[in-house]
Amino acid sequence: MSMITEYLRLRPNELTELRRLLAEEPNAAYSYVADLRDIGADHGGAARGMDTDKAWEGLRFLLAKLHPSVDVIAGGEPVTDDEWGYDSPRLLTAAEVAEAARFFEVTPFSSVAAQYQQAELIAAEVYPDIWAEDWALSYLEDAYADVAALFCAAAADREAVLVWMS
Repeated sequence: MSMITEYLRLRPNELTELRRLLAEEPNAAYSYVADLRDIGADHGGAARGMDTDKAWEGLRFLLAKLHPSVDVIAGGEPVTDDEWGYDSPRLLTAAEVAEAARFFEVTPFSSVAAQYQQAELIAAEVYPDIWAEDWALSYLEDAYADVAALFCAAAADREAVLVWMS
């Protein structure tokens, strides 16, 4: 089974509803988030959620070397003690999202790629075991572009972002 990090942009009213569901109907909260994740795409727009596939730990490892002020992979405050897959969903506030977006705006992937050393990721046993592959860096680049785009769009709309590992 593979582990992926999932993201969902949350408007203030959606965050309020999520908090209500978590308090009153915890089992319905995950369904609510799943419905929101694809709602934009269902109506011809951009999806408001995305995942990193299995690139999350490689990104986390490389981003840590750049010392961002917001951890977009494992940061945020848990919104419940319930696990949604491998951990509890965490919330990055609109202010944290804006701060992360500023980081992405001034940090091109080339800065992340400069931290990439195949042997180091292999020795550190960074998940998944793909770092000897020719395509590993481009895999990370695609995931980085997706995460950056999501955070920049969420910041532009003053939205929070929900993060969880499934």
